[in-house]
Amino acid sequence: MEQTVYGVGILFLAVLSQEDIKEKRVSVRKLLFFAVSGIAYRLLVRPLDINELVGSLVPGAFLLFLAVLTRESIGFGDGIVVLILGLWIGGALTTISVCVGILGAGICGCIHLIAKRKEPIPFVPFLLLGLEVGLIYV
Repeated sequence: MEQTVYGVGILFLAVLSQEDIKEKRVSVRKLLFFAVSGIAYRLLVRPLDINELVGSLVPGAFLLFLAVLTRESIGFGDGIVVLILGLWIGGALTTISVCVGILGAGICGCIHLIAKRKEPIPFVPFLLLGLEVGLIYV
């Protein structure tokens, strides 16, 4: 069952990555679909553990907090994506995905600074990379 859930997480981020790279935004319709299905999964399949549920939402809440602090240099959409990802895969793997994603985006940001490029960096592909690294090495 865990492999299926991780597969959903990878599918979710892969679908949104393509959109984030091309359009620098993510579809609200796709976010709603994965959010509703994630809530249904939590309620119908997994035993309800409030502590685990809250822990799985902390990484997304942290990114939303950073979006407010940075005046959306980190987008609200990224925080919402991480909230939904946490519903599916839990807090520990989501935290690893976010940390690896921030590291990758930071390296890309440094390269953009050196090259004097001003375009925004899509974050969802780095979350996908972070999830894959987490699944392989954790």
